[in-house]
Amino acid sequence: MRMKIEEEYTRIYHYCLYYLHHKEEAEDATQETFLRYLQHPEYESHPRQYLYKIAKNLCIDKMKKIRPDLLETEETPAHNTDILTHVALRIAMNELSDEDREIIFLRYVSGEKISLIAAMYGVSRFVMSRRIKKITQTLREKL
Repeated sequence: MRMKIEEEYTRIYHYCLYYLHHKEEAEDATQETFLRYLQHPEYESHPRQYLYKIAKNLCIDKMKKIRPDLLETEETPAHNTDILTHVALRIAMNELSDEDREIIFLRYVSGEKISLIAAMYGVSRFVMSRRIKKITQTLREKL
């Protein structure tokens, strides 16, 4: 599977930004992700899955070292949505587990296929589909 670097770079950058909430840290993590990926060409059969795995591990490491002053600056919403809806959604999302938030991010923000997300978590497509439906139902109830 050949990948388009620009498209994958954007996906991984947004994923890192989701974790780190800081533009420069996300850019660094994204660059490091691709450097590490290029050092291991044996993962050519599932490049996106491997990129997400590298990015997640790098972000977790960066979060352990992140400076407290960087946590105060938070990215604004990408779209001009109703601020109350945005706040309510943020509150509801914060009540989810870290794993559930990541799944929702991958599916609805990054637009990843259920099969890729399922492979990342080592479950079947059916199980992941049911889990996503359950998470979205929980969010609907909280909104």
